[in-house]
Amino acid sequence: MCIAEQKLSWVLGLFVIFGGLGWGLWSVTAVSAQTIYPPANDQYVNDYADVISSVDEAQIRNLLAEFEATDGVQMTVLTVRSLSDYSTGDTSIEQFATNLFNEWGVGDADRNDGVLFLVAVEDHELRIELGSGYGSEYNGRMQRLIDQIIVPYFRQEDYSLGIFEGSRAIVADLRGEVYESLAETNGTPSRTVGLVEDETAVPIRENWGLILLGLGAVGTPLGGLLFSRYRRYQPRTCPNCQSSMVRLDERADDAYLDKGQIKEEVISSVDYDVWLCQSCDHREIIPYANWFTRYGRCPQCHYRTLSHSSSIVYHATYSSTGLRRNRDTCTHCNHERITDVTIPMKVQSDDDSSSSSWSSSSSSSSSSSFGGGSSSGGGASGKW
Repeated sequence: MCIAEQKLSWVLGLFVIFGGLGWGLWSVTAVSAQTIYPPANDQYVNDYADVISSVDEAQIRNLLAEFEATDGVQMTVLTVRSLSDYSTGDTSIEQFATNLFNEWGVGDADRNDGVLFLVAVEDHELRIELGSGYGSEYNGRMQRLIDQIIVPYFRQEDYSLGIFEGSRAIVADLRGEVYESLAETNGTPSRTVGLVEDETAVPIRENWGLILLGLGAVGTPLGGLLFSRYRRYQPRTCPNCQSSMVRLDERADDAYLDKGQIKEEVISSVDYDVWLCQSCDHREIIPYANWFTRYGRCPQCHYRTLSHSSSIVYHATYSSTGLRRNRDTCTHCNHERITDVTIPMKVQSDDDSSSSSWSSSSSSSSSSSFGGGSSSGGGASGKW
């Protein structure tokens, strides 16, 4: 073999080797590109950005599971590092959220009442995507939740608490309830349950006192909450005679509560502490509202005894609107309010048939737990 033939053979060999490697890389890329959106491995929380604490994630999952069980509404939380991690071709978080929502099929297929809470951490963007069953007025409501509740937490890089509080606010809004923050309800953050519920742990709480005080001093929402809850079990002095006051147990304190307050304790919407001065009989009744409850404040008796339910009177079709009936009932004063909400007609898009067939084949495993709902792009977005 002459030198020219040897060189040609060597070049052809390199071509075959690198060509094979290129084909292999292309094949891997093609396979991975078949699932361009993140999969729904969990129906309620998929924290791919790893920013939600394990305790808060469990609380969010319980909240959304209870929301679906009582109201029939599917809501899911998704965090990602960046939208650019997924080769979707979407040019905005709005497109990404709508397409992913429809691929997963969030919500009931007839009511289209699903909700997607999407956070792209490194992009500093978030989106609340709503199913097509919600009217346009919900867009403004979700925008207020983003601007007033969620973004302030995200600006402090407290993503876990921001997502938790945001989820609570979304659920409260869709239920027609008034959202109350942890600070307003004086509730106990899930991460500190052990500090406030175990009364044998007073020495531990006292050791944490300076830390909690420091957190509260710097003005963080969590610091203020922890310090407030830390004070719950601290000894109290009577403002009248300066004697030490006694905190009554759950049975004894009922003698000092009215019927509405007792009802709140029975349904676990509010827990009351009663402190009594045994010298002058001065008493203090302090409410601790449960932030993880489905009961809201009744507009008539003002106790947190108002329950909310929702049912579909008739479903929307492609030719007519539907009707949802919301019912608020107070378990204390029997106040009742019924409101009817029009469900928009279903919209048949041009590519429904092709996209649905592709979605069912490429993502049936990830969306099997959802109800097949769809979104037409409603919702709200935010940046921080």
